[in-house]
Amino acid sequence: MAKKVSIVDIANSLGVSKTLVSLVINNKANEYGISNETQKKVLDKISELGYRPNNLARGFRTGKSNTIGIIVSDISNRFYSRIVRTIEDKAWEKGYSVVICSTNEDYNKEREQIKFLCDKQVDGIIISSSQKDDSQFQELNQLKIPHVLIDRKFDNSNSCSVTIDNYKGSELAINHLINHGYNRIGLITITPLHISTIRDRELGFCDTMKEHGKVIDQSWILKIPFNNLEESIEHKITKLYKSNNLPEVFFTLNNNLTSNTLLTLKKLKIDVPDQISIIGFDDLLYFNFTQPSITAINQPVLDIGEKSFNLLIEQIEHKNKKLPIKSYQLPVELIVRESTKNIKL
Repeated sequence: MAKKVSIVDIANSLGVSKTLVSLVINNKANEYGISNETQKKVLDKISELGYRPNNLARGFRTGKSNTIGIIVSDISNRFYSRIVRTIEDKAWEKGYSVVICSTNEDYNKEREQIKFLCDKQVDGIIISSSQKDDSQFQELNQLKIPHVLIDRKFDNSNSCSVTIDNYKGSELAINHLINHGYNRIGLITITPLHISTIRDRELGFCDTMKEHGKVIDQSWILKIPFNNLEESIEHKITKLYKSNNLPEVFFTLNNNLTSNTLLTLKKLKIDVPDQISIIGFDDLLYFNFTQPSITAINQPVLDIGEKSFNLLIEQIEHKNKKLPIKSYQLPVELIVRESTKNIKL
């Protein structure tokens, strides 16, 4: 059996002290003025030698579990799975384990998961919340449990957050459509509607349509329940198709809605974009390879994961200090592909 790598082995291989290596491993290097270059050398050597810290023993010494929790609404959604993967990678580099929970947009389940993670004494939690208000997070603040909200936000919240400009994303999408001659624009959205992400995207849609003097036909606003997404989309689009009442384009408010809309249109043998177009929110890599490729609003997923993790670590490492509330709203961009075209006469 191979000898287990120790801190002493790492220190000897680099010609530095055991204390220096320990400070880097325990995320205290910055406090003691250890340069970023030296920290990188230590972390690279840790990776090279395959060192694994004893988190249980470290927890007894420091009062930390070196574990963080992540709660998302739907881990099967590629948007969330990519964020989680980014956080996992960053956590691994810092010596943290990760516990992942998925709520399926059930706010009672979310409350139970927060309690579960607190009982497990995780050092902090990153949460994409389905709650209707921030009372749960006010309680976390009172208990001084580090946490960061991602994707969703609450007005006047005292919690750190990382979101994207959902309103601007819808504005970009609708401006693109109108500038390319589209007038009959439909919306496929999702419930529950209290979630800020969806609310802001809908508001951006409605405001931009009104600014251009476009009529919003309520028969083209399809509200899809989260727990019955595939069947509901197929039923509602089929109904419009059979009544000869399809819009010129559907704006879909997340990647699951986009994917299932394209699938339904293919089942009905409706050509995209010649008979109807699609523009979506939440760009995915595979939207490059669908037939046709999908025009979509791209979110900076890697930045969301990295910034949320860094915010959480900052809280964990300065738990006894009062830190300012930091909220980041990241920009989005429109990726134009084949599912929309210029239909101006």
